[in-house]
Amino acid sequence: MPMTAASASSDLSTQVARLFFDRQLSKMEIAARLGISRFRVARLIDDALADGLVRIEYRDIPADDRGLAAVLEERFGLDLCAVAIAAADEATDEATDEATTFNAVVRLAAAVLHGLISSGDVIGVAWGSTLAAVVRELPTRSDPDLEVVQLAGSSARLDRGRDAGELARVLADRLGATHRAIYSPTFVETAALRAALLREPEVADTVARFNALDLAIVGIGAMPTGDDGAASSLVRSGVLDDTEVLRLTELGAVGDLVVHPFDATGRFVAPDLAERAVAIGVEELRRVRRVVAVASGTRKAGAIRGALKSGVIRMLVTDGPTARAVLGGA
Repeated sequence: MPMTAASASSDLSTQVARLFFDRQLSKMEIAARLGISRFRVARLIDDALADGLVRIEYRDIPADDRGLAAVLEERFGLDLCAVAIAAADEATDEATDEATTFNAVVRLAAAVLHGLISSGDVIGVAWGSTLAAVVRELPTRSDPDLEVVQLAGSSARLDRGRDAGELARVLADRLGATHRAIYSPTFVETAALRAALLREPEVADTVARFNALDLAIVGIGAMPTGDDGAASSLVRSGVLDDTEVLRLTELGAVGDLVVHPFDATGRFVAPDLAERAVAIGVEELRRVRRVVAVASGTRKAGAIRGALKSGVIRMLVTDGPTARAVLGGA
């Protein structure tokens, strides 16, 4: 049977696709090898995908909603967003209980972080129950060229598993990394006392590593609103008294990053707190190339939205109902 123009084109598409996907040749290299233009190579690759000659499958474990993630990336200018899909999430927001959704976010965040972490990276980690769960889910490795840096001081009022110092140590153990701790409370009484602590070699050596961070892993805390209690380790830790929390809400704070409260527009409020905080500063955090926030739960939607508007967060891992709630109020 004579070869038709269509079958010849299909055969060429297959050959081009093999060179591109299997042999990893560039379009320019394929064009030179076959004596055709680079633009024709690109068209043949597109045809191979459109005609089903080549199929690309993403075998995500756990599953994620790429369409919803893309909308969040576009809306907030994110470098990366991953939205976890829990069982029955596609049907209604209420179809999945909070624990199932939370676990799906934790698994997805661990998978994303595992892919992002490269040998030689300096990794900062904050505090909180969500991050503690993510750290426990991370695959173990043994890489002494990795370095884990604690991003905020500790608090005796936090559960052991959620404390910043404990969390940084556990993360370092799971990665087989070196560990930089901050031996200090999160907040001290005065700016002068903070300045004195930062002169102590054991604290100063860790704080100096803030400027070397390749990756920072943070949670997003939500301030109490109406009948809802706080979903914030900063507030739940008790390092701020009720009067201080009330002052923050009166200033319009809807959430916090590490120890820095912000309002719905993403503006950081109460700079006097930062003057007493033994923690990474907002501007230091802005300079980190990859700041990954992990946050789950629709009651955090306003806080997540404000955090994304701050421009500090470059990557986000969340769940479907929360993502839709964030977009709904944006």
